Amino acid sequence: SGAHFNPAVTLAVVSAGRGNCPPKEGLMYAATQMVAGLVAGLLCAIFHAAGPNRGKSLAPGPRSGYSPVTAGLVEMFFTFVVAYVVLAVATTKALESWRTKHRFHLGLSIASCMTAGGFAIGGISGGALNPAIALGIATESFHWGSLLTYILWQASGALLAGVCFRITHPEEFKGPNEDESKVETTTF
Repeated sequence: SGAHFNPAVTLAVVSAGRGNCPPKEGLMYAATQMVAGLVAGLLCAIFHAAGPNRGKSLAPGPRSGYSPVTAGLVEMFFTFVVAYVVLAVATTKALESWRTKHRFHLGLSIASCMTAGGFAIGGISGGALNPAIALGIATESFHWGSLLTYILWQASGALLAGVCFRITHPEEFKGPNEDESKVETTTF
C-alpha cells in the first residue's frame, strides 16, 4: 500500500504530481483512512461510555487561551512539516553515490516530526496532524465543532508541502530520458 496512514500525507504525495500515488488511488486511501478514524472513534466512545472519562470531551479545537486561527495555523504548519518530510525522505530517488540502498532513516525522520509536532502544539490545538485522527477524536466525543476547520487547515498544509517539494526537488521531476538509469525510486 505504500504505508499510507495519514490522509494529509496522501494528499501531499498525490499533489506532488510524480505518479507515486495516482489521484484515484489516493482518494481510495484517504477514504479508507477516514473510515478507519471514524470506526476507531466509535470504539473509543463505547469503551469510555462507562469509564472514568465518560463525559469528558477531547474534541479537536483550540485549547484554552488560543484562538481557532492560531490552532489552525499550527496544525497547518506541522502537517506541512510531516508531509514535506515524507515527500523528501520516503518518495525520493536514491542517489547513485549512496553506499546502501536501505533507507533506515525514513521511520526516524517521520516519527521525529510527529513527535516534535505533538509536543510543540499539543497544548495549542491538540496536535492531531492527521484528518483521520481528528475525525476519530471528534467521533469519540460526539463533538464536531472544529472538525471541518481542522481538516481544511491540515489539507492546506499538505498542499503547501506538495508545492514546496516541487520547488525544492526539481530533479525528481525529470523525464524518463533524463538520466533515469542512475536512480532507483523508493516509495513509502
